[in-house]
Amino acid sequence: MGLENVTPISIDQMLRALAALGQEHVVDPEVRPNGLIKQDVPELLGALLGLIETEATTVVDPTEEPPQSLHGLQQGWQHTSADRVVHRAVLTHRLRRTTFDIPILLADVDPDDEDAAEPLGIAAAAATTMAAAEFLDAQDHVDQDRLEHALIALDGAEGSLAQALLTLHLLRLQIRAIRMQE
Repeated sequence: MGLENVTPISIDQMLRALAALGQEHVVDPEVRPNGLIKQDVPELLGALLGLIETEATTVVDPTEEPPQSLHGLQQGWQHTSADRVVHRAVLTHRLRRTTFDIPILLADVDPDDEDAAEPLGIAAAAATTMAAAEFLDAQDHVDQDRLEHALIALDGAEGSLAQALLTLHLLRLQIRAIRMQE
């Protein structure tokens, strides 16, 4: 689902935005004697996303009924584009990013240790976000009449859901074992 941004944000714009938000990005002149380059863009965007997502999290109260701040946040986001293809691409990307963020940010496991067990709830959460991304992908393929691709995406969703259900079951067993020890 490749999109093309006809007005991409420049590196200078990102640096100014980060500075304006209180997170100045200092470039090591030994590493980048000519300044930042295109390969640095994902890290800069990640820094901006981190600031914005953290701020949004502090503004939105999930216990509020109805969540007025969440509605405003959604409206503001939707005003960036009226194109549903863009919305689907952004949401699918957000889910995939979240899939990888969950174990990296939440599991207290050494990423270099292949034998380290990821906490079951963390693994299930990552699997369900990947399943959601695959469902959106499958629907996109169905909408574009690419049925073979849709079936592949559904296979991925099914595998992720199976993994989530298995980890759900294992987490229940783990809880049961803990209760028995008490």
